[in-house]
Amino acid sequence: MLDGERLEASVRVRGTQDGVRLVLPRDVAFPSILAHVHDVLEARAAFFRGAALVLDFSEREPVLEEIVALQRLLDARGVRIQAISAETPEHRERLARWGFRTELAGSPRRLRLVEPGAEEAPDGSATYVRRTLRSGMSVEAEGHLVVIGDVNPGALVVAGGDVLVWGVVRGTVHAGRNGDTGAVIAALRLAPMQLRIAQLVARAPDRGAHLLDAPALARVVDGQIVIEPWRIERR
Repeated sequence: MLDGERLEASVRVRGTQDGVRLVLPRDVAFPSILAHVHDVLEARAAFFRGAALVLDFSEREPVLEEIVALQRLLDARGVRIQAISAETPEHRERLARWGFRTELAGSPRRLRLVEPGAEEAPDGSATYVRRTLRSGMSVEAEGHLVVIGDVNPGALVVAGGDVLVWGVVRGTVHAGRNGDTGAVIAALRLAPMQLRIAQLVARAPDRGAHLLDAPALARVVDGQIVIEPWRIERR
């Protein structure tokens, strides 16, 4: 393991609209970076399993040997590099010559991918997540939240406003967490472990109970959460 001082100076993990980013620091020796990536992958195995990520070289000059070593480490744990970010046109041209897909360097866009117990700073903006959330993962947003992917059993989604899941909800979703009973939860299919809107809770139905196999909406009616077919003219 790296000591605390080196960990602070080493790789940063960020969520972006396109997935997960590993931001590589400028003035840290590569063996320390490689060791830190290894530690992060071991500590957050469920979070990274099956992920596609961006290697962010916006603070560091890209070196082929370093990229190859990181690629081997990530491949061994089922993590795919979908692109490499670089700051300058010269660095992007170099990466393209090496056969890597590149993207412009930039700050993450309105996305928070967090693990249980983590916190995010409120900013009031909508949050978009483009990935399936597996058991042990959580996403929180101060405003509305859109998940493009499934919410699997053991995953948690919490939002101050509405929650829209372009996929199947099998985990736990909490909309209107600050007391907004007008918030809704919509998904291509709702088969949740638990739904919450404001202070109200709806638990999974008994085994064998009927579930809508179609786009559905959960909302508060007469003081309780009801699930019904989604009709676009309602909202």
